[in-house]
Amino acid sequence: MTPKDLRQALPLFEEFAERFTPLLVDDRRTESRRERAKAYLRGLLLDAESTKTAEAIALKVHGDPSQVRMTQVFLGQSAWADEPPREELIRWVDQELGSDAGTLIVDESGIPKCGDKSVGVARQYCGATGKLDNCQVAVYLAYAGPGGHTLLDERLYLPEDEWAKDAARRDEAGVPEGVVFRTKPELASELIRHVGPKIRHGWVTFDEGYGKDPEFLGDLEGAGERYIGEVPKTCRGWLRRPEVQEPGAGRRGRRTSRPRVAPGQPEPQTVEAIAAALPAGAWKRLQFREGTKGAQVAHFAAIRFVVERDDLPGPELWLVIERSCDQAPYIKYYLSNARRDCLLRELAQAGHNRWPIEDCFLRGKQELGLDDYEVRGWRGFHHHMTLVMLAMGFLVLQERRLGGKNRDRPDVA
Repeated sequence: MTPKDLRQALPLFEEFAERFTPLLVDDRRTESRRERAKAYLRGLLLDAESTKTAEAIALKVHGDPSQVRMTQVFLGQSAWADEPPREELIRWVDQELGSDAGTLIVDESGIPKCGDKSVGVARQYCGATGKLDNCQVAVYLAYAGPGGHTLLDERLYLPEDEWAKDAARRDEAGVPEGVVFRTKPELASELIRHVGPKIRHGWVTFDEGYGKDPEFLGDLEGAGERYIGEVPKTCRGWLRRPEVQEPGAGRRGRRTSRPRVAPGQPEPQTVEAIAAALPAGAWKRLQFREGTKGAQVAHFAAIRFVVERDDLPGPELWLVIERSCDQAPYIKYYLSNARRDCLLRELAQAGHNRWPIEDCFLRGKQELGLDDYEVRGWRGFHHHMTLVMLAMGFLVLQERRLGGKNRDRPDVA
């Protein structure tokens, strides 16, 4: 936003900030901290020539070099809790954007970093560079509804050997004692368990990195979440539920200690093999979304599928298969626990509702300085992410005030 844009939106900004900034205070620095928070939010929202570090924000907003140090302290050291404003953000999004047709979306994003001091930094896959790189990775949860989309919450990923088990590095970066190693799917499950009951939605969706984890899918099923997400082509299962042999005498008189698929039952097939065997009549050409380049269409097929879990038949789900209609060939596989009477078109559209989180990452990095922070510790990282998510919420509110028009930003799906 330009300074003129922000001035025009000032009454709306003040109202929005008044809802959140009181949650960042304590009895000692009430007014000072509220003003620091509002100034930081303004700095995140204003257009910047370069970066949106604490120093750049202080100079842009205050125009006074003496404010740089205090802004850095507010971000990296000040002991305000992130949970209250994030909880209020969830309530706000439910009130403003919430819908029974809404979608919770989980995905990760990497931020390249130099050196080895920034909390969680390690050589790992970084989506921003598309390769193994020195970076921080966090798992994010976004919400998408008919009224817009925004980020809701995040969890920083701590690599197990480099960080979670290194007491000295944890202490230096201020990682709380109760934070232990969690895989990315475990962090995603934690986010959904925490946020899901607090916001209206009808779907959870995710990419293959989460869909390949059976415990993640089991957690969603246990929480009563309806999901659809991509799975790898190696995912296996049966078209009909096989018989299971309970623990007892085996074929040679030896007792078995766990259930197993009974002898003579069909072997599980990969979803790739199942797709290859589908007849031509199983496919339907469907429009799954209207994009900036026109209607987006593909061929879809859906069949009931008993997924393999721990070498045994698991729940019966929908296997949705998508293949391209054009000369750029691709094929994707999805699993969904939607009801048996769920329409193929609804499954296809829900499976393609991951793009809003990619748009949130793009907007966060290009407009709001999501990746511009220069803090190293746990506290500073989460303070910055909290304020970026609040700033993103305000942009959604501003767009709704202007009628939801946003023609300058392309559809990134």
